[in-house]
This record gives sequence, structure tokens and C-alpha cells, in this order.
Amino acid sequence: MTVRLVPLVPRSIRTPGRTPGRTPGGTPGALRVLPRSIRARLTTIATLAAAAVFTTGVVLALADPRRALLWTSLGAPLVLLAVGGLTWSAVRSALRPVERIRAELAEITGQDLSRRVTVPDTGDEIAGLAVTTNHTLDRLERSAETQRRFVADASHELRSPISALRAQLEVAGSYPDETDWPVTCARALAAADRLTCIIDELLMLAKLDAGAVTRRRVVDLCGVAEEQVRRREGARVPVHLRLSGPAPVLGSPVQLDRLLTNLLDNATRHAATRIDVSVAVRGNEVVVTVTDDGDGIAPQDRERVFERFTRLESARAKDSGGSGLGLPLSREIAVAHGGTLTAADHRPGARFVAVLPLHTA
Repeated sequence: MTVRLVPLVPRSIRTPGRTPGRTPGGTPGALRVLPRSIRARLTTIATLAAAAVFTTGVVLALADPRRALLWTSLGAPLVLLAVGGLTWSAVRSALRPVERIRAELAEITGQDLSRRVTVPDTGDEIAGLAVTTNHTLDRLERSAETQRRFVADASHELRSPISALRAQLEVAGSYPDETDWPVTCARALAAADRLTCIIDELLMLAKLDAGAVTRRRVVDLCGVAEEQVRRREGARVPVHLRLSGPAPVLGSPVQLDRLLTNLLDNATRHAATRIDVSVAVRGNEVVVTVTDDGDGIAPQDRERVFERFTRLESARAKDSGGSGLGLPLSREIAVAHGGTLTAADHRPGARFVAVLPLHTA
């Protein structure tokens, strides 16, 4: 009778991508018994122990039934005890990096999010956990930095109109007989209107950042554009509207109206003689274009204008009423509706293109 020996170490636990029986350096005869994966380590130990107990019991049973009984009563428990010790040692060794990661995470605070946990050189699940933890800390650090910068910029923008309003009222109160009260009231109302606009935009941005769900219904962007043009009749710069039939979009009427309001306010501040607005349906998308004939935007600044509280030097020189929130808010609204808002190449002037999904019944 021919007996074929079957290796006890399964093929799955051998080092992947290497020739069996060889070490990474190419030395024959060496084999990694325990793989890197923690789950595979424990599985390997249990498999080897079960195979050893079973094989020894079969051999003894065939040779001598008394020895088989002795093995069952004494040998097998000792083997299982040894397996338990090996398992405990393997688990302890595997969890030691987890304790280091826990200790390092406990030392990371909100004041210093630049620290990272050490990634163990094991290539197992613990190393994957450390890598994922560091990626999470990267996102938290960027979020915290954005929030700190946002709070600082918001404080600065709010302080300017408040300071102007306070100065006007202090001067008027100090010289009541010499004050032109209608003019002072008009300036105070203008400062209050700017404060209201900034606060409204900050609140809407906060809601969008928090992912607040707003009531949505089908909105015809052609109707929204027509209403915007009616509000601006008789303004300094005429608005020319071009429509191409109904353009239904599923969204928030308030937010979509604010998107067009901000684009037209920005165009009004920079236009020289005219503003062109078009609403068109192209395939499964609604494309809204707002174009002015002002100084335009340099190619390197076409993404900067969508950063919060960013105002280009040309904008600061022309107009002091902007807050640097209108365009970023418009882009956030477009993204929240599954669309995009970009500054396209156009001369003369600037062109902003909003693309939103077309609603189909």
C-alpha cells in the first residue's frame, strides 16, 4: 500500500507571490509558518493543533488501543493547553500595537491635530487600522483649520459694518444740531442691510455645511430668472434675458433664487454697460449663464473667487459692499442640488455657468 504524505501547512498560509519552501532572500527550505494577518494566524494555530491531535490519535489507535486511550485522556488536553497558550501569546502580540495606537490617540487634542499615530510594520489589520486613523485625522485637521479660518474671516467681515454704524451714530450723537439726519439714517440703514446680508449668507452656508435637508419641489429656472430681471428694472446696468423654454429643476426655491441673486449681484458690481442671462436645456441638464462686460477674472483667480471671504483687488477697488460670500454660497447651492458652478473663459468681462440636473416627470 502506498501512503502519500499531505503537508499540514495549507497552501493559503504560505507567503503570497513566493515559491513554496523559499524565504524572501531565496534560501530554500525556509517557510513562514504564521502569516501576517491576525485572523490567519489564529486559524493556522487552530488548524495545526487539530491536525496534530487527530493525526496522533489515529496513529496510536492503529498501533495500540491502550495508548490511544491514554492519549485521549492525557495527551490531547496537554496539546490543547499548549494551543491555548500559543493563541493567548498570538493575541497579546497582535494587540500590543493597538494599545500603542490608543495611547497616541489619547494624547491628540483639538489644539494640535497635526500629530499622527505610528503605523506598525506588520502589514496586518492593525496596520490598516492605523492608516485609516491617520487619514481620519487628516480630514479632521483640514476641517478644523477651515472652521478656524471661517470664524476669523466672519468676525472681520461683521466687525467692519458694525464699526461704521457705530462711528456714524457716535458722530451724530455728539453733534446733533449739525447732523444731516436723513443722510445719517440712510447710511445707518445701508450698514444694517449689509450686516443682514452677511448674516443671512452665513446662516445658509452653515445649513449647507451641516447637510440640512430642505423642502424641495419642481422649480422652473426660467421663471426664477424672469423674476430676477423684473426686480432689477431701472438698475444701473440693464439685464438682457434669453430663455429657451421651460427648465424644471428639483430643488429649494429659496436656495435657487439666492444662487441667481448672488450671480446677478456680482455681475452688477462689475459690469460696465450690460449683463446677459441665459437659461437653456441641454440634454439632461439645465445650464444657466450670467455674463457681464466688466474687467473679467484672470485665469489663475477663477477658482479663488469661490473661496469664502475672498475678494480680488479689483473688486475691493470698485465696490466695498461685497462680503466675499456670494459666489462661494452659490457654488455650495449648486453642489447641494447635484450640479456645478464654474467661471468660464470669456472676454470681455466674466461669465459664470451653473449646470443643474433637469427634472423629468
